[in-house]
Amino acid sequence: MRNSSNLIKSILGECDAIKNICQQIQQIAPTNCTVLISGATGSGKGFVAQNIFDTSGRTEKPFININCATPPETAIEAEIFGHHRKSLLAHHEPNLEQLKTINGGTLLIDEISELPPECQAYFLEVLELLEKKSLMGEEPIDVRLIVTSQHDLKSLAQQNRFNQRLYYHLNIFPIVIPPLRDRGEDRVKIAEELLHLACKKYGKNISGFSADAVNAINTHHWPGNYRELRNTIERAVVLTQGEFLNASQLVIENSSPQSSPEIKTADAAPVADGQELSLEDYFQHYVLEHQGQMTETELAKKLGISRKCLWERRQKYGIPRQKNGAQTN
Repeated sequence: MRNSSNLIKSILGECDAIKNICQQIQQIAPTNCTVLISGATGSGKGFVAQNIFDTSGRTEKPFININCATPPETAIEAEIFGHHRKSLLAHHEPNLEQLKTINGGTLLIDEISELPPECQAYFLEVLELLEKKSLMGEEPIDVRLIVTSQHDLKSLAQQNRFNQRLYYHLNIFPIVIPPLRDRGEDRVKIAEELLHLACKKYGKNISGFSADAVNAINTHHWPGNYRELRNTIERAVVLTQGEFLNASQLVIENSSPQSSPEIKTADAAPVADGQELSLEDYFQHYVLEHQGQMTETELAKKLGISRKCLWERRQKYGIPRQKNGAQTN
């Protein structure tokens, strides 16, 4: 079992609320207790869930992550219950076969408030049946349940927008992650850690933030929380050649979005020294300059994206894939 306090603090900070979360993780991770993690989007709910798993005694068993906010609803039902909604109500007793396949493991259900009402009711039946079998001394299905929500499930339940009985089944050990704007000096500490990770990822050597960048980080509201800060720093690292990042390079001032300039895709024109590129321009210049010497896999890795994403951006910007010896895989 690994101690993850240092890992959590390096990503989420060291304010009192985060210290409390670290203590909670150390207490709850070795148990089988259901955990409900709440927090705004991008605040680090998935990271906390991962650390609960990493410090538990279940690391040799499956860790299944189902995000209710992204897959089609029919896929959610199939993943959790093993069949689709049309057949849910046809069963007199919930089907536990799907859960048996991860016996001893951990099931993470992200954004459970997005689970359709019919699935909420059926999921409640599953939990009640598991509880009933345990009380009757039958062979248990040992699955650790972790759920996350960016919404206040108690409030939703009170408004009849979430199954109230299911909420009380899930709310055994709640962990609430504060938004980034409420983490005080942690914002700069987290930004420094993210800068280090981004420099390592993109092969850059940037020493730190200028004074105006530190001020911008401290005064921005960060509605996208940790995820917004991470993406902001990665974008700045990709586009910056200097020793320090300043506020203008971070581009975090509260301004209305600018429309993207028209993109030309003929040949990569040379970039004048000091000329500031948009992320789209950087992508085009980099691909056009290096595609003759790199495979698609190497290009994608250098850009920090998947091959699928590289293909999609080629389509978007009209950059044909070069047919030569370097592009065979």
